[in-house]
Amino acid sequence: VYTEVVQKGIPLIKWREIIQDDDEGEGYLEFSELDQVTNLVETSKAILGSMNDGEISISAYDTAWVALVKDIDGTNAPQFPSSLQWIVENQLPDGSWGDKFIFSAHDRLLSTLACVIALKTWNIYQNKCDQGMYFIRENMSKLEDENIEHMPIGFEVSFPSLLEIARNLRLDVPEGSPFLQDIYTQRDLKLTRIPKDMMHIMPTTLLHSLEGMGGLDWEKLLKLQCSDGSFLFSPASTAFALMQTKDEKCLGYLKNIVERFNGGVPNVYPVDMFEHLWAVDRLERLGISRYFTSEIKECLDYVYRYKYQNYRKKFRMISFLLR
Repeated sequence: VYTEVVQKGIPLIKWREIIQDDDEGEGYLEFSELDQVTNLVETSKAILGSMNDGEISISAYDTAWVALVKDIDGTNAPQFPSSLQWIVENQLPDGSWGDKFIFSAHDRLLSTLACVIALKTWNIYQNKCDQGMYFIRENMSKLEDENIEHMPIGFEVSFPSLLEIARNLRLDVPEGSPFLQDIYTQRDLKLTRIPKDMMHIMPTTLLHSLEGMGGLDWEKLLKLQCSDGSFLFSPASTAFALMQTKDEKCLGYLKNIVERFNGGVPNVYPVDMFEHLWAVDRLERLGISRYFTSEIKECLDYVYRYKYQNYRKKFRMISFLLR
């Protein structure tokens, strides 16, 4: 039970508690509600001020593609052995890889097949490969009941490509099922909507899923590379590009995130734009934005600077194409 009083103009909350060894038997624990609010605001401001390139969870799928990259100097060893080690250390008890907190058949099957392919390619940990393949065979049919809205970005392009790679490695993957045919149909539809000629001359969402495509003109695609060396901030797509081109900017981008996340990599990086906009959105929706006026301005200024630079880059690209 508590009573609220005002003392010297400051709202106080008095919590009634039983105090042992107190002759009176009762006492009051007083603290300032305003102090609580102030502490929470200051803590939140410190968090907002510490946002750099963003925090995000590791993607087993993208990590597998990074682990597949061979040493660009031609030693036939992994370019990123720590990514391969991450796969070895992060298989789940049921034999799968993926989000351990939420089961999504799309995520688990995509991630597990990619990780098995990585281990099989380097010919290590056959027992983990066997456990992963058992999980895939037992759970492939669950794709039929999955909500398409929960499908990871580019799944309809990436998963068929993985199945083809797996068959080339003589892995026993299911085929011919109606729900697999639906995925192939979705892939063909997406590739029809974005003609291959178009994706070579201007940025499209397919830049995020290059690892699922063949017959690409890398000389043209490298002109669409982001300034940080990535392809649409996708580690998997950038790893595939590095395999095909040995591009130094791709290598630099991947080295940065592999070191940043100790071997594992997220499915998109950096996420600074998302974090800044998400923070502003939450503060506005919670109705407490008045406490963070200067921080919100800094977040939006950060986003505007990026958009301005991006518009300048697009303008230069269009000018180049019109020559």
